Amino acid sequence: MSGKDLLRMIPVTGLLLVTACSPADWPSQDAGGPLRTGLNEAERTLLGEAEQRLITRCMRDKGFQYRRDPAGPRSEAPERRFGLDDVDWARRHGYGLAEAARSKDRGGKAAAENSPQERYLASLPPRRRAEFDRALNGADRAAIVVQVPGRGRIFTSADGCQADARGRLYGDLRKWTEAKAVVVNLEYLTFDEVVAEPRYTKALADWRACMKARGLAYPNSSEAIGAVAKENRTRTAEDAWKREVTVAVADAECNRAAGLARTGDRLQRQHVQNAARDEFARQTRYYTQAVTTALDRARSVIDSG
Repeated sequence: MSGKDLLRMIPVTGLLLVTACSPADWPSQDAGGPLRTGLNEAERTLLGEAEQRLITRCMRDKGFQYRRDPAGPRSEAPERRFGLDDVDWARRHGYGLAEAARSKDRGGKAAAENSPQERYLASLPPRRRAEFDRALNGADRAAIVVQVPGRGRIFTSADGCQADARGRLYGDLRKWTEAKAVVVNLEYLTFDEVVAEPRYTKALADWRACMKARGLAYPNSSEAIGAVAKENRTRTAEDAWKREVTVAVADAECNRAAGLARTGDRLQRQHVQNAARDEFARQTRYYTQAVTTALDRARSVIDSG
């Protein structure tokens, strides 16, 4: 899986509030003032809590119980869009392949089905479950359609408690839907430009040379991960773990020596800022305005209890 594939996995359908945190999440300076290209952790928490409280109140007024299930622990895995350069993490976790497999085996879906909210839904007769869904998600989940560069069309509701909560926080839902979808995709949209930069290709060539000197000839980190995962299918668990750690540590050490991830992150910040100021200035300005207003509104929601 390439770095761009990782960015492609950021959800846009339904426009979830939580977005990936990265160095490009900080404001870029525009002639007319600071432009936002993301949220910090405290802001995400505040806006997420306010949205859930608004949804809970709205659903209660419609005669339904609603509460968000507690989020699981955030992954401590480092960003990998430009490879892994955290050597200590690699020594402890390899690429995280074995841990991911164990997590899958534990059956997260089964745990979700046992949550209080899921048990409540299971207790409702079919007609009431359908009414719950309409109350939460609206009559038409594709009422608002926007075109997102590089992603095609995305859809979201114009009514229902979820749409009502977001409207109360962010204003015009159509404008917010477009602005949010574009801004959270700026790293994806600029990725190809970043990896074509001479400074990045030079760092990648240095990484390859370092890996080759260790007997590990891979074109990039993503190919190394894929090869390790494939080869380990025929190894014992112990041998698979040793191989994963060996390659991951070499990968991280070579990445750090070549400055590959540092170069990629620095270049991506520049390209995201340029895109926010130029090609996608309209959407970024609305996103900045909407988030600034939403933070004040969210504080009022929290303070009101």
